Amino acid sequence: MTVKSFTHQVVYFCIGLLIIFFQILPLQTTPQTWSGPNILLVFFAAIVSKRPEFTSSFLIAGIFLIEDFFLMRPPGLMSSLTVLSFYFLKRRFQNQERNSFIIDWGSVTTCLTIILLLYYFISVLLFIPSGGFKLTLMELLVTLALYPIFSVLIGSFDKLSLTDAKKMIHYGR
Repeated sequence: MTVKSFTHQVVYFCIGLLIIFFQILPLQTTPQTWSGPNILLVFFAAIVSKRPEFTSSFLIAGIFLIEDFFLMRPPGLMSSLTVLSFYFLKRRFQNQERNSFIIDWGSVTTCLTIILLLYYFISVLLFIPSGGFKLTLMELLVTLALYPIFSVLIGSFDKLSLTDAKKMIHYGR
């Protein structure tokens, strides 16, 4: 593992913790009838599809296990599904130069759909309280709709170089 890879993983871990922090903030005290996106899932899906060399299974397992604990979900269920699916995505994108956006989105859509639907069906099978199939589908659709935004944002950081960062800092003063 290089210093650059380790630095990226630490930054991604910190961003993941920040996303979890904002998820557990008590912004609304009444029950909701709609489901928002799974931002952590779409963020790491975009990272795995755009920068697979900077992600590891331990990073993904750790951050999603922490999310399981904080959101009071069954420990390890979502994290294991995510690690398995993202391992498939990572292997798919690791040795390829560039894919078309439609192929990327299709692969990520397949993996995110498998993760969320398997999580729902396993929860129902094991009698774990869940929000219902309608809310799971709503979460899936909103999450998939956010993927292009995260993909463009993370892909745009590839084009930045050290001189660009120095120019931004210089012009900011």
